[in-house]
Amino acid sequence: MFDRALLFDWGGTLMETMPVYLGEGRGWSTVPAVDGAVEAVQKASESWRVALATNASESSDEEMLAAFEPLGIQNCFSAVYSFGRAGRPKPWIEFWRYALNDLQLPAGKVVMIGDSYMDDIWGATEAGLYGIWLNLHSDERREKERVRTIHSFAELDDALLSLGF
Repeated sequence: MFDRALLFDWGGTLMETMPVYLGEGRGWSTVPAVDGAVEAVQKASESWRVALATNASESSDEEMLAAFEPLGIQNCFSAVYSFGRAGRPKPWIEFWRYALNDLQLPAGKVVMIGDSYMDDIWGATEAGLYGIWLNLHSDERREKERVRTIHSFAELDDALLSLGF
């Protein structure tokens, strides 16, 4: 088991929008992956624990991972951290404490990647994690001690390296 973890947000980060649950027994709608997301998850899973960190609250872990089945990445994820299971949504500290407790890793060994600066990055870094903001909508960059900005998944390796990983 790896001694570090990458947490990926779902809608807007891995998938272009939040997938829509169609009801019991009917599965998830088909939503395209963000360009480069599938390859990034596959590569990361070779040397990181990879998990989903989402504000989804009504679906089981299995249902959420099933949404990745058409992309072939469902088995790359070791865990799902959701609003429904944590009891509070991102950016609340309780969400991050829940994930860190389950990972059994110190915050300094965990990186959150997401498209919402406030929910994904600010909340994670307030809890001591590192953050990589996936900003697909503007040229804006936010760079801090534990924060990097990428505009595509092609920049992920360099951002992780610059954070010391």
